[in-house]
Amino acid sequence: MVVGVAQESSRHQPAVVVTGGMLSTVSADAIYVFDLQSGMEIFTRNENSIHPIASVTKLISAALFLEHATATDVATITWADIDTEGRSGRLKNGQQYLNKELLFPALLESSNDASVVMQRVSPVPLVDSMNTYARKHYLLDTHFTDASGLDDGNVSTAYELGNLVATLYTQYPHIFDITQLKTYLNHVNAWMNNNPFVHDEGYRGGKHGYTYAANRTTVAFFDETLQSGNIRTIGYVLLDSDGLQTDMELLRTYVQNSVTYK
Repeated sequence: MVVGVAQESSRHQPAVVVTGGMLSTVSADAIYVFDLQSGMEIFTRNENSIHPIASVTKLISAALFLEHATATDVATITWADIDTEGRSGRLKNGQQYLNKELLFPALLESSNDASVVMQRVSPVPLVDSMNTYARKHYLLDTHFTDASGLDDGNVSTAYELGNLVATLYTQYPHIFDITQLKTYLNHVNAWMNNNPFVHDEGYRGGKHGYTYAANRTTVAFFDETLQSGNIRTIGYVLLDSDGLQTDMELLRTYVQNSVTYK
């Protein structure tokens, strides 16, 4: 945890002052809280320990799918696609969707089926491109084995995941725009956002997930009003949490009450 005054890398950016308690009641095993604009670390716990990340994977798989696939090409759902674990998204055999429409069930309802379709129809090996992207950004403890996060071989650290999603937030803002939607309807289906933070004030997008091995995971961005009156976009990464909403409330309260900028 950063306590006291930490100088920014640029003299044009303010110094952040962090005070307060140890947040010992936060259940997450690994935590990385940071200022998006400056990259300043605010609070960390076991930030270099490697964990499965579950459906947080869908942020990068959706971003790189749309990077390589033609948005308006049509994908037809197959029986093999919907044989994937989970029924979120309610895709059905024979339905047709534009490639860009697959992002909505994947990101709003965490549809594993939609992610499997993206992986199948992608014009480039999608998982390979995800791993290449991680290597390009020097994320050496980050590795992907599928597009959905169902496989517990999708791993990262809280620190590397924070760096990854900060880069995605800048390069692919439309992905995070989707994750802020409450609902999305098209000619075939309707999806509701099941993210636990989507109705919270200041929410600027993210993704959560769960598998037995990963426990509860999340990446979330919030615009926080600090004690000094500054509004900053803060990134929160929580891995292996027993209760995302309680943990996030504790961390957000800590940031709002204990972080100021000079």
